Amino acid sequence: MPAQVPKRLRGRPKQTDNDISIQQTIIYTASTLFKEFGYETVTLQQIGKKCGVSKPTIYYHFASKADLFQAAMTTMLQNVKKITSRMLEEAEHLQDGLIQLAEARLANPHGQIETMMREAEPLLEETHIHAIRDAEHQIHEVLAAHFKLAMEQQMFREEDPLFLAEAFSTLMLMGNREHDMKKFESHHVLAEKIVHVFLNGVTLS
Repeated sequence: MPAQVPKRLRGRPKQTDNDISIQQTIIYTASTLFKEFGYETVTLQQIGKKCGVSKPTIYYHFASKADLFQAAMTTMLQNVKKITSRMLEEAEHLQDGLIQLAEARLANPHGQIETMMREAEPLLEETHIHAIRDAEHQIHEVLAAHFKLAMEQQMFREEDPLFLAEAFSTLMLMGNREHDMKKFESHHVLAEKIVHVFLNGVTLS
């Protein structure tokens, strides 16, 4: 699913391949700056200077900074969704896929996205927030589909698969706390622990 980029304004010519390449460069640059400095601090002028285009060029592709933020966030989340889907589908066992996924998330904390959202949300319109949250929800749906299959194969007890997906995603946010990471030898070790607790719980069988 392509990034949820707002439609171009009426009267503008159809985008060429070069336009799309420029648009992708703007999105990538904006994502980097938003992650580093936050939504409110970053200006379109900074983004333009960083990626070598003028401010009017950014406005050619995006009607506002909020629209660009939406495109940046949904693009990041769609990439997370693709990685999630690939890792789980290619893994020999669900547990292995979850460990690989958790390790990847810990190395590139998804919590950065959540932090950006909390800071930006008061400055965004409802349409922007909805589009970003929908992209995040699609990641949970990928996880939920695999958890539902595990239930059908009687590997998991019956439970709301979407709830489990959200719970597992929350566990992976542990990697955002630096003091927690210092307790473990590596991301892989923490990933194994997270998956073990998720799959087995903490009670004696």
